[in-house]
Amino acid sequence: MIPAFDRLLNYPLDRMVKGVVRFVSFDKENLWPNKVIVRENDVMFEGADIMAQLLSGHSEFAVSTMYLEFKNLAAPGDVIVPPVFDRTGGVDYYNGLIGSPDIDFLRVPLLIGPTLSSSGSSYAGNQVTFYAQSEGTTGFHGKTFDASANSAVFGAALVSTPSPSDQSQDRVWARLYTGIDKVLKQTGYEIGVTWMARFN
Repeated sequence: MIPAFDRLLNYPLDRMVKGVVRFVSFDKENLWPNKVIVRENDVMFEGADIMAQLLSGHSEFAVSTMYLEFKNLAAPGDVIVPPVFDRTGGVDYYNGLIGSPDIDFLRVPLLIGPTLSSSGSSYAGNQVTFYAQSEGTTGFHGKTFDASANSAVFGAALVSTPSPSDQSQDRVWARLYTGIDKVLKQTGYEIGVTWMARFN
């Protein structure tokens, strides 16, 4: 039994959790969708730290925030090449964007509480779905987020915020990018992100 337990402890967390993320641009007044992109996430090493804290009873480490990464483009049709990253690319990556001339992120709270569901009869609630959406006109590092700047969301992260007023304590559960696609910020529209994490 012990060797099997050791194998479980060393099994990569990103293979135990599957996350499916949907980006939607929608009209704020009528909630009409304008564009939809669906991608799968990668779980960061910080995600294992979050799990350990939660399992030991530290509920303040619950995921409560998303980062929506955006770039201000010279022209709306410009292509965004997403960064190459691995499981080490947690909150330090986002803090490093302060030095970028055109990339920033929105640090937005979940708009509604996470909801539980099951992927099959073997589970009572092994899936959790989170939802957040863009808000405001300024990124965390002060860059403009607006249609006038051709701001385009091209990445997202699911984040634990043990101290909501202190971003330095944030921990990134998972990240993903839209690939060569993007969601432009349009006047009168917001960008919503629905993120489903499935534990197998």
